[in-house]
Amino acid sequence: MIFRLSQVSKLSTLSLRDKQKVQAIALSMLSAKSKVFLAVCKLILLTPLFMALAYFEGWALLPVLLVAGLAYPLLTAPIEIQFALKNIDQALEQFKQSQT
Repeated sequence: MIFRLSQVSKLSTLSLRDKQKVQAIALSMLSAKSKVFLAVCKLILLTPLFMALAYFEGWALLPVLLVAGLAYPLLTAPIEIQFALKNIDQALEQFKQSQT
């Protein structure tokens, strides 16, 4: 499983911002069914994390919110990359066309 965009060999020549743009293009190419499935996968993954927030009150909630905020992209990025990989060639081509 790929955890970072830098691990995608087809995007190795691009900068981080360009890799993110290509990923966004690839995700926008997903079918409606795939987009819903992506959202459900992310929801299933994040539900236990946010359910844990219900057990903390007052100032004790602040560090837990910080951890949750930092964990959100760490947990969801690999899933988004996996879904984007099936359209990455088309997205890269579209990105290169938009650059010229």
